[in-house]
Amino acid sequence: MYSYKLKSHPDSLLIEHLKFVGDRASNLIESKSINFKYSKEQLQYVAKVMGYCHDLGKGTKYFQDYLLGKNSVKDKLKAHAFLSSLICFYNVKGINEELAIISYLCVKHHHGNLKNFVDDMYIEDINKKFVKEQYKALEDEVNDICNELELKLPSLEEINDLIDELEYILDEYNDKLEDNNDFEKYILIKFLFSILIYSDKEYAIFREKNDITYDIPSTLIDEYKLKKFGNPKSNNIREIVYTDVIENMKKANNRIMSITLPTGSGKTYTCMSMALKLKEKINKDMKIIYSLPFTSVIDQNYDDYQNAIKEVKKVNTVSSKDILKHHYLSPKDYRSEELYYQGNEGRFLTENWNSQIVVTTFIQIFETLFSNKNSNLIKFNTLSDSIVLLDEVQSIPYKYWKVINLLLKEIGDLLNIYFVLITATQPLIFEKNEIYELASKCEDYFKQCKRTKLIINENPLDKEEFFEYVNSVIENNPNKNILIIVNTIKLSQELYKELYKYKDERELIYLSTSIIPKERRNRIYKIKHSEDKNIVISTQMVEAGVDIDMDIVIRDIAPLDSINQSAGRENRGQYLGEVHIVKVKNNNQYLAKYVYRDDILLQATENVLKDKNIIFEEDYKSLSDMYFRELKKNLSNNKSNKLKTLIYNLEFEDICNEFKLIEEQDKVQLFIEADDEACKVWNQYKEYLEIEDPFTRRDKLDYIKGDFYKYVITVFRNKCRENIEYGIGYVSKYQLSNTYDEEFGYKSKEEECIIF
Repeated sequence: MYSYKLKSHPDSLLIEHLKFVGDRASNLIESKSINFKYSKEQLQYVAKVMGYCHDLGKGTKYFQDYLLGKNSVKDKLKAHAFLSSLICFYNVKGINEELAIISYLCVKHHHGNLKNFVDDMYIEDINKKFVKEQYKALEDEVNDICNELELKLPSLEEINDLIDELEYILDEYNDKLEDNNDFEKYILIKFLFSILIYSDKEYAIFREKNDITYDIPSTLIDEYKLKKFGNPKSNNIREIVYTDVIENMKKANNRIMSITLPTGSGKTYTCMSMALKLKEKINKDMKIIYSLPFTSVIDQNYDDYQNAIKEVKKVNTVSSKDILKHHYLSPKDYRSEELYYQGNEGRFLTENWNSQIVVTTFIQIFETLFSNKNSNLIKFNTLSDSIVLLDEVQSIPYKYWKVINLLLKEIGDLLNIYFVLITATQPLIFEKNEIYELASKCEDYFKQCKRTKLIINENPLDKEEFFEYVNSVIENNPNKNILIIVNTIKLSQELYKELYKYKDERELIYLSTSIIPKERRNRIYKIKHSEDKNIVISTQMVEAGVDIDMDIVIRDIAPLDSINQSAGRENRGQYLGEVHIVKVKNNNQYLAKYVYRDDILLQATENVLKDKNIIFEEDYKSLSDMYFRELKKNLSNNKSNKLKTLIYNLEFEDICNEFKLIEEQDKVQLFIEADDEACKVWNQYKEYLEIEDPFTRRDKLDYIKGDFYKYVITVFRNKCRENIEYGIGYVSKYQLSNTYDEEFGYKSKEEECIIF
């Protein structure tokens, strides 16, 4: 038996690493229900060859010297990905030319990000020179590795011809992309790239597979509801809705489905039970990915599902293999029945959704679909064989509707994914013949809702008139909780000061993103649990999943879906909840336009509200339908069409730059050293930044991230007076009196401040 000596990592033999990655990549594909134009067997073979080849370039004397700590080795000579990708191409090209191109790209970039295809078409002369030097420096053992893995190693004489052939084939393939009119190539490249980098990093971190057993019963929610609420009453609206959705799921054959229900109808439990029963119907191990636009709601829904698992499984602690939470602030710790993982291990298992149920954000889902980044794409393969629940789907910007429509339909078929769009206000991302509504009687459910009403004030109000209007509502409703939502921080602060002059026994509570998150949470908790009545003045931040119930809401004009979110902040009773819609102007300009800069959204809202004085809740759905039809009629598909063309042409980097679920703005983050805990965490932050090892530094910073961001606010750069230190603005405790107001939060450099 040959005695192998070459290393892939300081503590790992190259042969063992290559064999694990190739076999693991092949096994991952074998376990998945995929439907590409290539057979599963072909893709398994290609994935295996990619894994076997991806680090073969480490078999040079240069890389082995580098592992031994010999610092004289040039970076170009110790690099290994390009040489490995050439060998991979050499082994696959006889099977299929396109798959050879894809395997070349995946191996070449397995330590980085996918690039635009045109950037990979030509190989620089300097790289041709270095790869030949590297080839000459391959140790003899590489031949033995290739023999054991049944790989062909090109000769030195073949390398020149191989590079010329590769360039010719890449150029020819690029020409063919001009006629490409589907997303399959894009999805296949990202899928195989993800399979490779997942297998590679899994070995580097664990040296073993990390599979999970799918054992959460399809009856989980039924059993939990029975234990928590007792036997359901047949006339209970939530139970009627629940049964309707489940029964329609049993009849459905669609990959794209919707659940359109009014707020308060139990959709959190209904959609999860539907997904578990759909998995049973398909009779396949399927991951359930539940996603929301707001991190504030994720925590609550995660707790609901976790409690259901605890109760039904009769356990005190739920394993991360059963359910995990993943967003930018969630800890990267992972708990199994036997072990507790932190650091690299915990991050890998969490960020790659190694769980039966994943509760995450839209950002995580859509960055996986549209990003070119290694860190996002490593979990792309875990989307296959999944049921994706997209809650509050109306939050998706309308400019992306068309490209999302095309991508979800195609990726659903190719990777065996089921998408369920959940909302009270269903946007027209899909035509009626493209999506199956599971709440078949949704129109009736909305008609039964008689809890709130919109009161429309058609005439615009200047600031003083608005103050008078608010005062009159407050005076006429002395025993009510009242919430006023405006569009600028300046107006919210002026309104607070104005109302303070005429304050009654109700407490005035101020909310905006200029206040540190820790204090915002304290105030929201106070609103939710206070036995006394409150008057709350807020910017639109209160709509982002903030769960408070008020009697009356006064809302400055906004897009209709935001108005619907405002209506959801109300108590529920027979039209007891009032939502007053006003239009506050300044110098003949609606203040709303400082925030909602897309005129189409506001114009569509004005069109559907025109000539209406009072709108009752049972008409909200038809109003929303009118609104989305207005948007569909007037929207531009320019952004979607551009993305579609980029996807056809495999311009991975440009796609990532073009798709922004949250629009980039010229903002900076500020850390406010508001108390002793803030001082402590800021000092930890500075200390950890000085750690030289990047992995240890990242782990330490991740550990304090939750505490750190309790004190971080985001402001426009031109409103910020602070210098940027350690990549973030810093307000020390000694500056608080001049910079941070206890009631209103950060004092911007200029008086007018807009909040998004």
